[in-house]
Amino acid sequence: MSGIYFSEDRPGPETVGAKAATLARLGELAPVPPWVAVTAAAVDETGLRADTAQALTDALLRLGPGPYAVRSSGGREDGAAAAHAGQFLTLLSVPASDVPEAVGRVWRSGFTETVRTYQASQGLTVAPTGISVLVQRQLVPRVAGVVFSADPLTGNRAEAVISAVAGLGDRLMAGEVDGQAYRIAATGRLVECPSEAALLTEAEAQAVAALARACAARQGYPQDVEWAIEGETLYLLQSRPITALPVPDETLTIWDNSNIVESYPGVSSVLTYSFARHVYAHVYRVLLGHLGVPGAVIAEHRATVENLLGRIDGRIYYNLLNWYRLLVLLPGFALNRRAMEQMMGVAEALPDEIAARLAPPLPQGIARIAAYARLARVGVGLLGQSLRLPRKVRRFYQRLESALTDAPDFKARSLSALAQDYRRLEAALLERWNAGTRRC
Repeated sequence: MSGIYFSEDRPGPETVGAKAATLARLGELAPVPPWVAVTAAAVDETGLRADTAQALTDALLRLGPGPYAVRSSGGREDGAAAAHAGQFLTLLSVPASDVPEAVGRVWRSGFTETVRTYQASQGLTVAPTGISVLVQRQLVPRVAGVVFSADPLTGNRAEAVISAVAGLGDRLMAGEVDGQAYRIAATGRLVECPSEAALLTEAEAQAVAALARACAARQGYPQDVEWAIEGETLYLLQSRPITALPVPDETLTIWDNSNIVESYPGVSSVLTYSFARHVYAHVYRVLLGHLGVPGAVIAEHRATVENLLGRIDGRIYYNLLNWYRLLVLLPGFALNRRAMEQMMGVAEALPDEIAARLAPPLPQGIARIAAYARLARVGVGLLGQSLRLPRKVRRFYQRLESALTDAPDFKARSLSALAQDYRRLEAALLERWNAGTRRC
């Protein structure tokens, strides 16, 4: 086996990784730049296997003259829970003679400390590994960018959101430049576009939005799609699930900031809000497990856990119904409901008719006895944790002091280095501040 696959081979993610497999599956929706995938097993620290190197040379002749884009295609990459965005190396404008070396560099990027830290922050226990590598003919686009089939901030599935830049989209993906914003309704109506010097015509914006919606329909989940227009052709470059997509607008939502306004007074930036939402999701996911909620149940309610907060007109609010949905998962919901309202400091209690719809029926008979037994076990566990809490707090402060003492001069760091610094601090502090689990 040479370890080389083309799109027409229709390889699966277990063979060539998620990115290549998705492009093979979605290639009938839109043109995809010709590509070849090198499997992770065909590369090691010394480079390509001899048979793979020859097969890759032959494959490049089929792709056409370079330059080429050499990109990662990891097994866990582009997942709904952990996208690994920006974690692996991408090399552009690679001449044919340098492709074998570039494949090795991208493969080795699967072993970096950055990837290890990212995976720890996502709760992934599998050690970093070499990854499959995608080699594509590099486009020379007039315009490129990203399109979301649903609004990633509000969860509104009725509008697609486009960000576009002139030329290649790599600087946009890296966060180095801002793109022109377009918003397209499901009917194709242009809801938002630049007032002047628009990079996309109305027809092009509609085509980009239609591509995102087609990918979402095929994949069964709202998609984050990278695209480019070379000449008159719209190309699909990548499609992956939108991670942590908020609950859709049509879901009944009750917002309240009676308590959280003390932590986030005034207007909060999108970056601050996204960080707060991420931290709340992590902490309360761990807390649910601490309180005896099975992991499978927590995973089933992932959308609820990841949408405990909302940002409206720049201000952060509690999504009260999602807090109640979490409380429903715990033993003794009826007893805990009023206590939770007091803790959150809400101005008004949840109407009984809404609470009744959210709450499961009270268990009867043996099921009721089992529920109280579970509640007793949780109480005993929390008592044990409280006895160990002072020691755990001291250890956390030691880690905090160490992390701050070893911190570099952030003002002198590049954007990529700052991202790595953030992941390191997140793994050292947030991932180990876990409401008293044994890892502390």
